[in-house]
Amino acid sequence: MARKRGFKFYSTVSDRGQIFIPKVLQDYFGIRKRDKVEFIVKDDGSIVFAKKEGKE
Repeated sequence: MARKRGFKFYSTVSDRGQIFIPKVLQDYFGIRKRDKVEFIVKDDGSIVFAKKEGKE
């Protein structure tokens, strides 16, 4: 997928509080099994999703 903005995907929260990351987004962000992802809540209430890089 080309690096473009403005697309939208939906996911369902499971009974255990887990979400499924669609394959197209896994490929787009280069997310592999056991990778960490981060959710950043901004002041306006929006959430930024990103693959976590490096170690912490």
